[in-house]
Amino acid sequence: MKATLDDVANAALKLPADDKALLAEKIVQSLVSEVPPEVKRLQLAEVMRRRQEILSGKAQGISLAQAVREIQALVP
Repeated sequence: MKATLDDVANAALKLPADDKALLAEKIVQSLVSEVPPEVKRLQLAEVMRRRQEILSGKAQGISLAQAVREIQALVP
């Protein structure tokens, strides 16, 4: 019998937290490897632009704790 997406997701959600994190990393890595080179180039350019803004003082970073709070506020 072929596993469905729901079957795989339900099994994955029953894993211990560390295993779920490793699985998530593997899935994300598989997606990253499928990103077209032009998109990767644009992403790198954006990262470099934002880095320069922080180094020049034009923009300020936030703490990890603040970033987590802001992300949690977006998640219902």
